[in-house]
Amino acid sequence: MTIVDWFKTLWPIVAILGAFGIRMEVGQALNKQRLRSVEKDIDHADRKSEKAIEGVHARLSRHENETNNYLSEIRNDIKTLLSRQ
Repeated sequence: MTIVDWFKTLWPIVAILGAFGIRMEVGQALNKQRLRSVEKDIDHADRKSEKAIEGVHARLSRHENETNNYLSEIRNDIKTLLSRQ
């Protein structure tokens, strides 16, 4: 058999192997892209939840301060009432 006959016989196999190799490379590139996208989404969600937690802490401390102010007013009123007697 000549080289041309071998090439005519084997070119479909070479084409299939080449297409399979290209498909593998494309699949790996897409997987890397998906992983980067998922990591970005996770980072974004973490930052968002951290901001939400900071907001909750800020509201909680504000409510604690208001409660302490109300309690100090009540204590002062009680002291005033007791001192009158």
